[in-house]
Amino acid sequence: MKRTTIVAAAVILILGIGLILGLSRYKLVLIHSIVENAVIQKAPATYPQAQIRQVFDENYSKARRMQRQDEYLERLLKASQRLEKVQRLESNQVDTLLRDLDPVTE
Repeated sequence: MKRTTIVAAAVILILGIGLILGLSRYKLVLIHSIVENAVIQKAPATYPQAQIRQVFDENYSKARRMQRQDEYLERLLKASQRLEKVQRLESNQVDTLLRDLDPVTE
């Protein structure tokens, strides 16, 4: 009985560690897609969704290529905070938000 309990605890521990590592690996992808969808929903109907998606994809690729995932994640979190405060975005606000996502610019 005791051995079974130890094996079960070890399996649960290993699964927990795997889950934590998996979530940390996909954290950027998750937040990226959540913020991208929020921008699309709050942008004016006339603002091209394809352009929003393209800018997000380009910035994600640039962040990975230049090893700046932490900076990009920080910018996504700031964008998310800004999006929480508004119901709708004007076109110029979308432009500014998209420009601010660039993980390389200061």
